[in-house]
Amino acid sequence: MPGIGVVLNPHSKRYKNDPEKLHRMGFIVGEKASLASTQNLTDIRRVAEEFKRKEIEILALSGGDGTNHLTLTHFFEVYGDQPLPKIALLRGGTLNTVAYSCGIFGSPEKNLSNLIYKYHEDEPFETTEVDLMQINDKCGFIWGCGVISKFMEAYYKNGIPSPPQAAWILMKSVGSALINGPFASHMFEPMEAEVTVDGKKWEMNTYSAIFSGSIPYLGLGFKVFYLARKVKKFHAIGFCVKPRTVLPHVPLMFLGKPSGCPNHLEQATNEMVVKLAKPSGYTIDGDLYPPTDTFVIKTGPRLTIIVK
Repeated sequence: MPGIGVVLNPHSKRYKNDPEKLHRMGFIVGEKASLASTQNLTDIRRVAEEFKRKEIEILALSGGDGTNHLTLTHFFEVYGDQPLPKIALLRGGTLNTVAYSCGIFGSPEKNLSNLIYKYHEDEPFETTEVDLMQINDKCGFIWGCGVISKFMEAYYKNGIPSPPQAAWILMKSVGSALINGPFASHMFEPMEAEVTVDGKKWEMNTYSAIFSGSIPYLGLGFKVFYLARKVKKFHAIGFCVKPRTVLPHVPLMFLGKPSGCPNHLEQATNEMVVKLAKPSGYTIDGDLYPPTDTFVIKTGPRLTIIVK
């Protein structure tokens, strides 16, 4: 059998706090699969070339959303026109929004054990399909600038990244938004941009946030990308509002329903081009990137994700 290729990120919080987990992962894999611990981007590309040569059937990723998006970017480049193997998201990072969106739970060790057992017993896998987005020269499931990237900046800046830290930043944002305070006003600071979706320019020229997703959830249980399940489409969103104005519409955003928020545009699409008047930092799957002024976002390959 072609086998299972496992990539884990030793820099993720789970493995830094408990290095022994690296050994447990290696023990679980044993000699029935290829295990690769990646230290840097060069390692990821080397591993991608090795796994392609071995014609692995399943690519198992043990890390968070950032690990997944960086690894898939390099595998997509290396595989080219050749389809990627089935993907198993083992979890293991601080942010596991993509796995959560696919209905994947549990520890990396347990998920990998189940994966290997079912694979070698020829038991059928429960799978789902998700489109990857191509964002300039990178790949991912969630992209955003404006409010989205500023939230992530605050998340990484204040304390150790964790779900409670993210919840605290959200509560701080809501409290500041109630009075249009300086924290929320900074988060919602407008930016001039030209946004073209499916070849048609959106009517607004100023935005507080522009973002997109090919999975339903943005994070913290917010199901904002409710149009993302359309085949070969992702959900594009842009809005420009004052912090306090958006608060009454947050519950519907959380539930994955049209929010009715003013100055809010959204649609399912397979291409969005964003041209900013001034370069802005942005985020892909929770990772932050330096300021850029132009983004071309397209639907990428449709992945088969193993749920269990």
